[in-house]
Amino acid sequence: MYNFVANKGSGKKRGEAYLKKITEYCDGKGIEYTVYETNAKCHATELTKELCLSGADNVIAIGGDGTFHEALNGLVTPETTTLGFIPAGRGNDFARASKLSSDPIEAFEDILRGDTKQIDYIQCGDKKCLNVAGTGMDVDVLQAVINKKNTISYYVSLVKCLMKFKPYPMRIKINGEWIEKNIIMVGVGNGSAFGGGMNAFANAKIDDGKLDLMVVEKLKRGVMRLIPKFIKGKHDGVPEIAHYDVEEVEVDNGGIPIELDGEIYDNIPLVCKIVKGGLRTYKVKEDY
Repeated sequence: MYNFVANKGSGKKRGEAYLKKITEYCDGKGIEYTVYETNAKCHATELTKELCLSGADNVIAIGGDGTFHEALNGLVTPETTTLGFIPAGRGNDFARASKLSSDPIEAFEDILRGDTKQIDYIQCGDKKCLNVAGTGMDVDVLQAVINKKNTISYYVSLVKCLMKFKPYPMRIKINGEWIEKNIIMVGVGNGSAFGGGMNAFANAKIDDGKLDLMVVEKLKRGVMRLIPKFIKGKHDGVPEIAHYDVEEVEVDNGGIPIELDGEIYDNIPLVCKIVKGGLRTYKVKEDY
């Protein structure tokens, strides 16, 4: 029995189209399934939790990064309940990191093989994060593109925010030592990309037991010169951007909102810790 938690409205209703394809596939092959449709923010969390408490051994999330984030946070025992993903969002950044197929049937066939693997996730207070956590300018960009989350709108908002953004003085605890800088952005990557394909955490892997901490200081040079390198993940050597391999990080962000997998949270400190192999999911073709 496969338990689909589906956000039909994700990706301009791509979720609805993908759910239809998958259920027709299941009907044609006699595969048993149930469908639970989300109808509000955080509903995927509630549905996933209810499924876990009822004894379900799998939850298959159909949607984008936000739906995946909610499903992860609904898992009562993420080490033992297998969470599957069928990407149907606009950005699909976690799908890139985990090499999920963009074709819904191929993604489901990976799940049908039944082979599982353990991957990492980020624990931030009582919240779990699959892909990227952060604070600073990335929150401003996300707030500017609410209801318009696609790659072009994100890049346009990024440029606008960079042009006028006022850096925050922040204290950051890195590998046990505090530093203080004027910060444009702090990002913590388990996955490699955010913002619909910005490969800012090029060295991050979802199963290496490490987090890629990126600290972007106040810019000393023209914005437009840095953006192409940043988007492609080719910003090594750029003095305003530093990366650190960490297992945990604490940011004294002074009440500034944070984002987890693109979802904005108020009044939560950015205190992140890697949970090594804490999530069981399904292998994809590249794993063989």
